[in-house]
Amino acid sequence: MGDLDVDSIIERLLEVRGSRPGRQVNLTEFEVKALCTKAREIFMSQPVLLELEAPIKICGKRQHVRELQLMP
Repeated sequence: MGDLDVDSIIERLLEVRGSRPGRQVNLTEFEVKALCTKAREIFMSQPVLLELEAPIKICGKRQHVRELQLMP
């Protein structure tokens, strides 16, 4: 296995931004697998728990979500 050039892959992916949907970017099997492995390593190195200071505002679309009363 060779070295992964993430910057080159990102540049090739960004070149098709704004193009018609479905436009293909030629990536080798090695590049796809190595990119997935690298992304996994980065995500796994991040903390699972975010330590945040109160108060915080959480915004987003609420669909089919039960509301939880976190404070009385």
